[in-house]
Amino acid sequence: RRPPRSTLFPYTTLFRSGVRNDVRSRETNLGNLVADGLRWTGEQKAEEYGVTPPQVGIQNGGGIRNDSTLPAGEVSALDTYDVAPFSNFVAVVPEVPRETFRQLLERGVAAAPDAAGAFMQVSGVTFTYDPNGKAQVVDETSGEVLEPGERVQDVTLDDGTVVVENGEVVEGGPISVATNDFSARGGDGYPFGDLDFTSVGATYQQAVEGYLTDGLNGSVTAEQYPEGGNGRITTTG
Repeated sequence: RRPPRSTLFPYTTLFRSGVRNDVRSRETNLGNLVADGLRWTGEQKAEEYGVTPPQVGIQNGGGIRNDSTLPAGEVSALDTYDVAPFSNFVAVVPEVPRETFRQLLERGVAAAPDAAGAFMQVSGVTFTYDPNGKAQVVDETSGEVLEPGERVQDVTLDDGTVVVENGEVVEGGPISVATNDFSARGGDGYPFGDLDFTSVGATYQQAVEGYLTDGLNGSVTAEQYPEGGNGRITTTG
């Protein structure tokens, strides 16, 4: 049973776009907030579940379902259910090889500029891609990459770690990724393959609500989540 609208009232000074075609084709501030919620929840739960704290959060655009723009003002717990209605759990994939990580990002932009549920909203990373480059092709049943994508050009983690430079993967250690278990199991063709993941005891709705109430202390500002996004995903072509 969903809670009453009066359950939660964080205050915001902006509009957060959850419009279907937007979250499935480009970075949005609502998408950033949801991805941040996944990463934050993974960080909070990492010690309890014995996983490496995630450096990156990935939310498939198809899982953001409110298909609307939330106006500035009060946001309720019910709003978070509208945004994240499925019974998908936050999952941490603690050791994603860099080439696999690059192909995860390639999956997100494979359909660009068309809208697709696989388009990803991200946290903890910025990347550029060329929509005119070679698009990835995957077997959506098995998640096997049939033709690697060549659209992603530069990838940098928030701590400054360069993962891809000028279209080439930079040698280095694996990356810990927070996502939802639908994606971790290969939903939308995400090529996680047989990588181990751990569900950390919270749905993605609970991640959004918890991040709003505790991670952001009930207040969202336009400086944190500007209407046009934070520049986490940009095109080069």
